[in-house]
Amino acid sequence: MRLTNTLLRQHIGFFFKKHWLQQGKRVPNSTGAEEELAARGITVVDPSEMLKEQRPREDFNIPGMVPPPVALDETHPLWKAEPAYVYGDTNVLLEGVRQAQSLLNTAVYDDLPLKVEEKLEQTKITTQLDRSMQQAVLSALVFDTEQVKNAIVKVPDRPAYKLPRTYGISEGRRNQLILSKLVTHCERFAGRAVNANRKVVFNARFLVPLVKDSERVLLNLKAESMIISQEPLKPLDTSVYRPLDVELPNLFPLKETVSIPVQNIYDWKNEYPISRNYKLSHPHTILIHCSPSDVKNATELPVSRDQIEGRTMLKAFTVAAARARQLYGDDVKTLPSPITVQAVQTDSKTFHFSVYQLNTLDLGSSTERNMWFRKAPLDLYSECGYIVGKPTLADYNKDVLRHFAVFYSN
Repeated sequence: MRLTNTLLRQHIGFFFKKHWLQQGKRVPNSTGAEEELAARGITVVDPSEMLKEQRPREDFNIPGMVPPPVALDETHPLWKAEPAYVYGDTNVLLEGVRQAQSLLNTAVYDDLPLKVEEKLEQTKITTQLDRSMQQAVLSALVFDTEQVKNAIVKVPDRPAYKLPRTYGISEGRRNQLILSKLVTHCERFAGRAVNANRKVVFNARFLVPLVKDSERVLLNLKAESMIISQEPLKPLDTSVYRPLDVELPNLFPLKETVSIPVQNIYDWKNEYPISRNYKLSHPHTILIHCSPSDVKNATELPVSRDQIEGRTMLKAFTVAAARARQLYGDDVKTLPSPITVQAVQTDSKTFHFSVYQLNTLDLGSSTERNMWFRKAPLDLYSECGYIVGKPTLADYNKDVLRHFAVFYSN
């Protein structure tokens, strides 16, 4: 039976509850013992002060123990007196591609390079590999056994209302699984001759300090997965694409660093995660996660598609610039040989393919310009999940695997 006041009236539990509340209101009366001792000249002392020995605090460094948090002030080991604009993995640019284009001195082309497009037309995916990829999509996004509390979903028309939290596969794991499935099928497509010159590394961190218009900008970014190769990608001919003929956007009255947070705690150095002595040290393709919970605007407005693509350009530039400084020194401006990096960004459903070529690190140069080629985003499917209790993959797009295979075997 349900425990209600009506039931408790007929039960002794009601008496105990009321008695407990009543006794809780009693105020303890003074017995006069302390006053009597004071009158006789006897001092009353708190026993905890006599029994507990006062010792100075000592900190012990135990291996495996989590260290205490470091204060984010002048005592921090990475504190710098001069603040800098620090762009991280959770940031997006306010003006998206236009701002990234102006900041990085880059010409943008709304298509992939000609040789990649020609190879796409010649590449065919076998039916067996295509069916295997469809099963892999279901395995990664539906059949995986991870069950965690998913991110909060809000209704745009009701900002204060939150839908009930659901359990399922986390966004990060979905992205990781679908990219690993695509890489595995690309290895089957390319064959042993190509696979021997490729390797995949995870969670590669890149640091690139820049100075533009007397302002310090630090790119501190991560590639969740990166394909490295024995030979670098062949650079594209600038005389064919003529990047100097592409006019850069004018952001006035905005600055090129608008919406990038300013910090005093940063590590002002160049960092490329792979040693140049390793034979497979050349960057080939970076695979980037971009889920709704990964990025956010400082204004709390929804992140637009243009801002997501601008994030892709910044990450591709960071990888190429970190590699260029590792090879040619931290003071290099005009590169002896351009560095080309392919980039794939996904939220496990939409895939964005692009190619970035770094020609110069002089971001204010008027004689040289970098190049970025992008493809319109491709959806791998329209719906993937349980529909009426049945695992369903609707409108599967095999062009995603075809583009991925061309990038991998390039």
